[in-house]
Amino acid sequence: MASVHPRRNRRGEVTAWLVKWRLGGTREGAQQTERFEPTEDGRESAEVFKEAVNEAGQQWPPGWVKGQGLINPEAEEVDRCRFQVYATASVVHRTGVEDRYRDACLGELTRYVFPTFGNCDVRSTQHFSRRTIQAWVNQLAATEVRRGSKRKLMSPKTIKNLHGLLSSILQEAVDEDPPLRDRNPCKGVRLPRTDDHGTSGDDLDEDIEFLEPAEVAGIAARMRTPQGRRLVEDIYATGMRWGEVSALAGRHLVMSDPAKPRVRVTRAWKWSKSKGHYLGTPKSTRSRRTLRITDRTLANWEAQGVLTGGADQLVYRGEGGERLPYSTFYDEWMDGVRRAKAAGVLPEHKNPTIHDLRHSHAAALISAGHSLTYVQRRLGHESIKTTSDLYGHLLPEADEAAMATIDASLDGAPVLPGGPAPVAAAVVPAPRPGGDRSTVHVVLFTGGHQEAFWRPDIARLCAEVWKLERRAEARVEERSASLWEARHGTLDGVHESLPARAQIWSLGPVVYGLDGEELVVAPGGHAPRSAWAWQWEESYTTEGARWYAEHQRGGDCLTAAAAWGTDEKQVRAAYVKAREKGLKICGQHPEAVRAGQAEP
Repeated sequence: MASVHPRRNRRGEVTAWLVKWRLGGTREGAQQTERFEPTEDGRESAEVFKEAVNEAGQQWPPGWVKGQGLINPEAEEVDRCRFQVYATASVVHRTGVEDRYRDACLGELTRYVFPTFGNCDVRSTQHFSRRTIQAWVNQLAATEVRRGSKRKLMSPKTIKNLHGLLSSILQEAVDEDPPLRDRNPCKGVRLPRTDDHGTSGDDLDEDIEFLEPAEVAGIAARMRTPQGRRLVEDIYATGMRWGEVSALAGRHLVMSDPAKPRVRVTRAWKWSKSKGHYLGTPKSTRSRRTLRITDRTLANWEAQGVLTGGADQLVYRGEGGERLPYSTFYDEWMDGVRRAKAAGVLPEHKNPTIHDLRHSHAAALISAGHSLTYVQRRLGHESIKTTSDLYGHLLPEADEAAMATIDASLDGAPVLPGGPAPVAAAVVPAPRPGGDRSTVHVVLFTGGHQEAFWRPDIARLCAEVWKLERRAEARVEERSASLWEARHGTLDGVHESLPARAQIWSLGPVVYGLDGEELVVAPGGHAPRSAWAWQWEESYTTEGARWYAEHQRGGDCLTAAAAWGTDEKQVRAAYVKAREKGLKICGQHPEAVRAGQAEP
């Protein structure tokens, strides 16, 4: 609840009346303050404002601008810029999206964004600042949501999606003509890592249940109907989404080469409030694809009447030949899962969804040695990063090969991405000074960073190690050495061997306000984390510990502190020093000194 506090000078005289509260009324909400004159009238105004904050659900009252007061709450412009009104209009008027997407966005805003920011002014740098966004992200990270029969903390992926939705709306305010804001405070806010799965249990990924081939067969054999059995087998065999496989018709089967039957995925079932269920395009451009299918899948489709029915007859259909409702198949699927558990062919702890058949299809391909790129194209993922994030951890064989390759390279042996070269293999010599250096091999990393190498095998090794460690894309391109020199001014930075790497421990950063209030940027910020860093990265060091405590630029008057290094014990000690220094200097932020707000 909001409350009124006097601010006093050293003589005990009241210099201002302050109304303080936490945004949204939660413990994690950002601290808010409004100042009133140090008079009796000022105190009464503060009391009135306090009640207005309480009535607004611990938000800034509609129409109130910090430091200025109430700006005609009935004015059309004020109401238009109230976040709930502005955000709703932003989503409703978006082009190039489906109705279902709009409905989902409005639902997410209502559940997770409006309770904190609904009555805020989209123009206000006090309502929407990096500090308030950070507090909201931390609040989401502590929010429990229901997944099936269990309640779990909101996943990093969900937080990332919600943050992206809020960011897109505030960016629209920045891009208005004239702009409603100077900048988007969501940019630069660190989010929980999306690869932090399994911390609250033993599951490798709390959202995916990978099935072994025998478990899929066990469920399929216990489906109530022949169509149900075939559908389980075919989703697993093709990796299609439910909306795609249930939209297939006879016209989508390609038999130009009978020995290599294929299927064209060109449409999917969609749903919206206005249209109900309708046939539309698949999820993305890459989702429109052509797949090879197995003889088993072709036999299932023949049993479904594909070769004898019309071109528009659905392969899998409900009563009367119409669309097969998901709920109908879901009931049969859950019954098959229960029977498989009762028969002992499916472990009790596994509770797979229909979509897990698609995940298990990918797992089977990767386990057999197929590349992530092949899996990406077969599943119809728009980005290889999606495939890597979901399934990259299923590459133990690739990990072993990469580790052997690294060891071999450090020993001076010639290496290729597939592993160390045999002893009898021809050695690829490193370029000698003065020799032919007309070509460099450049590794391009996500984000635009580039590193150049003289040897193609070392460049490929660097890219492969990066992809395995970071689950991010990296590719190698061949370029003219003269062009590289013209752009970079020198060839001195071209690597002869694999660049140095170090395992870095880090703590923080922790951020302090002027009053010393601690704002941890991400949950777990005080827990030591370790990750490999390459020599060109900012976090790379060979020192046991380094630390900083410094004022951050910007009107929020924040101070950050952090520590990192190669020795965990030294990093912990350095973090204590960094925090002590941060607390010591946070009240003397240069921006606050210039504004006369710094501590005396």
